[in-house]
Amino acid sequence: MLTLRTPGRGVSFHEIDAAGLPERSFDVVFAFECIHDLPYPVEVLASARRALKPSGSVIIMDEAVAERFEPPGDETERLMYGFSLLICLPDGMAHPNSSATGTVMRPETLRRYAREAGFADVTVLPIEDFAFFRFYELIN
Repeated sequence: MLTLRTPGRGVSFHEIDAAGLPERSFDVVFAFECIHDLPYPVEVLASARRALKPSGSVIIMDEAVAERFEPPGDETERLMYGFSLLICLPDGMAHPNSSATGTVMRPETLRRYAREAGFADVTVLPIEDFAFFRFYELIN
């Protein structure tokens, strides 16, 4: 585990495998641009949920693809499919029984993963014009 502390500010950052997250320990868990890469996203989200203090939050940042597939897709959508087919999807599928999500993770897919992990719902946060990214808060 890597711990970085900010003296006098009470903030620390931890790099740790999701399976080893201590229960009820964190005010917030962030997952930046990674859920779509994970072979087992539901298990990781369930670990994040268990690691939260009662009033804690999970914040996800992932690609801002269209809400649903509508061909031919805009430039961003086509770019994300390229990344998915050549990088993210093959990496995720390199593990047995992978969810095989890939870069083009629709909001409804994240919502399903979150509910399977025990969250009540997912809210899209009102953060706009942040490059290719969309922010979500998982509601406990």
